[in-house]
Amino acid sequence: MKWKKWTKRATAVGAGMVCYSVFPTYILKYRWILKDRRQAEDAEKILYLTFDDGPDTVYTNKLLDLLDEQKVPATFFMVAESAKQHPGIVERMKKNGYSIGIHSQKHESAMLQPIGKTGRDLKKSVEIMEKLGVDIKGYRPPWGHLNLASLYWIKKLHLNLVFWDVMAQDWSADETPDSICNKILRRVFPGAVICLHDGRGENGAPGRTIEALEKAIPLLKKQGYVFRNAEEKYGEKII
Repeated sequence: MKWKKWTKRATAVGAGMVCYSVFPTYILKYRWILKDRRQAEDAEKILYLTFDDGPDTVYTNKLLDLLDEQKVPATFFMVAESAKQHPGIVERMKKNGYSIGIHSQKHESAMLQPIGKTGRDLKKSVEIMEKLGVDIKGYRPPWGHLNLASLYWIKKLHLNLVFWDVMAQDWSADETPDSICNKILRRVFPGAVICLHDGRGENGAPGRTIEALEKAIPLLKKQGYVFRNAEEKYGEKII
């Protein structure tokens, strides 16, 4: 009898989690990818470089050096607490015309996050970035995880939800600069949003990402691709 009650409770909890977080996460993520894939055939050869998990005191500046040299715009989704610790990097991005969005306050998944904490996380993230002089319009959730409270606060704070079309698993210790470069080259298509990382990752992963881009960017340019900030593609409403 107790086993049956436990099973019913577990089923109810599981169903609740599916409705609260799993459905919002995966339905919106795949809707994004399918939309861009459908439009790829008629799209111009434009790519949108985006970076998550920074800023990092070492790697982000090295990445900006490369992007400045290659004259490639990009969009950075920052962990707000990291941005607070490195205001000089934020200022450099603003000065050089890069787009800046938020990637939560402390890089915590919203999958199992309570309703109240989700709201506090988003509000505090925006508040921190506004104090740094950034008018935040874009939000990319860590790991792409959402919940129903996320959707409410994204709308209430007038944010644009930004996913991605292409990843290269650049955070993994198993990847090399060559493997990251090859994945980018194989997976891109006209209009694609590329998600890479300038912070966190295993064993100095962002350093390998920068090496990969040193090879990939010139090769993509030779293929006729040009780069734009993500905000230029979606304007005020990214999704």
